[in-house]
Amino acid sequence: MHSTTLLIVIVVAIVALVVIGLIAAFARRSGKHSLPEESKQRYAQSWRAIEARFVDDPSAAVRDADQLVVAIMQERGSRVDEREMPKELRSAREAARQSEGQSGTEAMRHAMLEYQKIVDDAVGVANRKWAKEGRREVA
Repeated sequence: MHSTTLLIVIVVAIVALVVIGLIAAFARRSGKHSLPEESKQRYAQSWRAIEARFVDDPSAAVRDADQLVVAIMQERGSRVDEREMPKELRSAREAARQSEGQSGTEAMRHAMLEYQKIVDDAVGVANRKWAKEGRREVA
């Protein structure tokens, strides 16, 4: 009976190690590691400039937002090719595509909100607000 218990413990330990390994591999593949603080601040400032440009040229701001988000995702280790595009980017790009066929800025505003969610996740809302407040102090 003692050897059966030992065998069960060994099997459970092996299964646990395999599960931990799979979780670690999935976490690496998802590519959502944190950005260095200087990158967060740089991206937050870039985002603020893109937001400010939205008033004068919404379509250019949406294009710039897409480029910024791609850069953020690549730095975080995500794959951004068409086959394995992260769900968040796919959602933002779909909103941007819809804005191309519509008049007015409402669809582009929606696309910007989708991009902003990605930026907020990467740089943190506090960093984005800091960039906004820093811009006000300079102006």
